[in-house]
Amino acid sequence: MMSNDPGSADAERGGIRDETVGDPGTGRFAAIMRYPRAAALISGPLVLVSLVVNLFVLEDISGLLFVLTVASALVCVLALWNVVNYSPRAMDRLKDLAPLVEGRFSLWKAGTGGHAGVPFIYGAEHERFGVLNYLSAGLQVEVGHLASQVSARYRAPTGRRHAYAVVRLPERLPHMILSFGRLSTVLGVRIVPEQWHRSQLVDVGFGRRARLFVGKGGGQLARTFFTPELVRLFEGVGRTYDIEIKGRNLYLFAGRSVAAGSARRWRGQRALLEGLASSLSGSVVWENIRRQSVGRGPGYGAELRADVARVVAIVFSIAALVVVVLSIIAINAAGLLE
Repeated sequence: MMSNDPGSADAERGGIRDETVGDPGTGRFAAIMRYPRAAALISGPLVLVSLVVNLFVLEDISGLLFVLTVASALVCVLALWNVVNYSPRAMDRLKDLAPLVEGRFSLWKAGTGGHAGVPFIYGAEHERFGVLNYLSAGLQVEVGHLASQVSARYRAPTGRRHAYAVVRLPERLPHMILSFGRLSTVLGVRIVPEQWHRSQLVDVGFGRRARLFVGKGGGQLARTFFTPELVRLFEGVGRTYDIEIKGRNLYLFAGRSVAAGSARRWRGQRALLEGLASSLSGSVVWENIRRQSVGRGPGYGAELRADVARVVAIVFSIAALVVVVLSIIAINAAGLLE
């Protein structure tokens, strides 16, 4: 299914191949990658300097320097993650795949492209990069990467990055989010609370492995869609992605590029996407979906409702706990607790 590992020779040169130099998107892609690289180059040495000063220069450990070290280390790790997992080598792999699948590759595209998944509608300054559009099993597929900022006023040191794939479905479905926690956990520890109201939870057979949230009025169609076969299929997909369905688009979201990592992972991710498209295209559920959609109620198109109060309470509680812990560490480091 796959040939030699594409892009390896170009990775040695550190960038997208020469034929894309004249593409205006090359400059935008370079700008997108510049932020995490600069953050890594600044925060890395800052961690070392603050550690040396704290341990070998100052007589007593400084609490403020300790906090600076921890913050710089966190920024450095996040920056390096973006540099490695959204590298030019990954973009080259997608570019090389385009002629094999008769697709179209774009190094950069402005805006969201009409996509309405959660990462596309929240935040600001959305732009896509490394975008491949092609047909798989008769369904339109887009594989790409989304760069954005938290808000128009606040710019994160490394920006926000999402890897995504979009599969165009044969029929419209209610707004659904199947959360496996891929975008809200680090090393298995949840760092972001679930933002959707728990009254929208629907049980279709995933148990504790995932949570399915469905917009008002769409519960019955969700149960029709998630047959036991599709539940097993999405359990496999959920090992890598969180899943959102909105209208006729099925979104897959992850924290690293589909084409990042080893050649073996790249082959596996491509097989996963093609297997998903093939299974969805040939599924028998669509006839039942069509029949049920004819008399759908006014709530069918309702979007998921966020549990804002719960999220705010959890976030502020965690922030208060962090402040208290860091304050105790700083006070102790200054010798005031002796």
